[in-house]
Amino acid sequence: MVNKTHINHFKDYLLGNCRSEATIQSYIRTIRQFLDLVDKEPKNIRGKDLDKYKIWANKTKQYDVNTLTPKYAAINSYMEYLKRPYRLKPPSKRIKNKIPLTKEEIKKLFKASEQNKRDHALLKILYYGQLRRSEVIKLNIEDIDFERQKIRLNQAKGNQYAEINIHPDVLIAIREYMKIREPEQPNDKALFLNRYGVRIGKTDISQTTKKYAIEIGLSKRIYPHLFRISSITHMTENGLNLEEIRRQSRHKDFKTLQSYMQLSDEHVKDAYMRGLSFDEPTQPKTPEPKFQEQTQIQPVQLQTNNLQQQLVQRLANGEITNEVFQQAINLLKQQKGDSVLSGYI
Repeated sequence: MVNKTHINHFKDYLLGNCRSEATIQSYIRTIRQFLDLVDKEPKNIRGKDLDKYKIWANKTKQYDVNTLTPKYAAINSYMEYLKRPYRLKPPSKRIKNKIPLTKEEIKKLFKASEQNKRDHALLKILYYGQLRRSEVIKLNIEDIDFERQKIRLNQAKGNQYAEINIHPDVLIAIREYMKIREPEQPNDKALFLNRYGVRIGKTDISQTTKKYAIEIGLSKRIYPHLFRISSITHMTENGLNLEEIRRQSRHKDFKTLQSYMQLSDEHVKDAYMRGLSFDEPTQPKTPEPKFQEQTQIQPVQLQTNNLQQQLVQRLANGEITNEVFQQAINLLKQQKGDSVLSGYI
């Protein structure tokens, strides 16, 4: 029988080391498992007990190496807590298949979820926000800054605070979802709710992604984190540099970030052919933005927010492209809302 007071002390130790709540719960489960197996007082634990757990985990439970890594980390943290020199060497992590979704597959998923406003907003925030599943769960309504087009992330991975950009397409989807959002408790601040009107959970998010993957006939393995991988890959293929992608995706180092960049075979083939071409490289032509015909109308003074809302609405209706939208926003910032952008609205 594991001593509850001892476990609570270890939990306090983890809290003191700024471990997230999810990590703490995972570590506690592993240590309970470990102590039940060795059946000893913590003060009597020796190196051979760690070997016993290692053999049991590999031969009896046959854990995947990616499952063993956090379990070994939990035991090593426990040994640090006990101030013992024993450690388990983590196995080499097996890289799982990270084939990203194509842009066309993303569009199909968005299209398939249009009738369910919550699911539609959820899929879009996973992709455009590059959010981890735990980050989506913790989102509150107040974390969405519609005016500045930002999302605030509290207690993100590593208990870090972050503020990231968010695409207008997501904001439109969230506004539509908010019209039908029905919380069980009136003061529930959670952005995404499940069918019972309470904060969404991990299973809800996973089932949502799989539901629409089945609906559009996707055969590849799909899971919430794949939207993050796909978004980072698409940013890479569209020419963003590493620092730009790192800041948006909130990776601490470039090595981890690069493991997310799963360039498509088509993109690599195209780059390969261009790289070995004997023809002189040519600079790609930048397409001119499509302006509406200028009319002889006296300029009307508008507030910046009203003009920005019109631009967002035109983008949502498919009347202008993302490129034209960004050009208009940049021009709006330069003009500070003092004149109408008649070529855009």
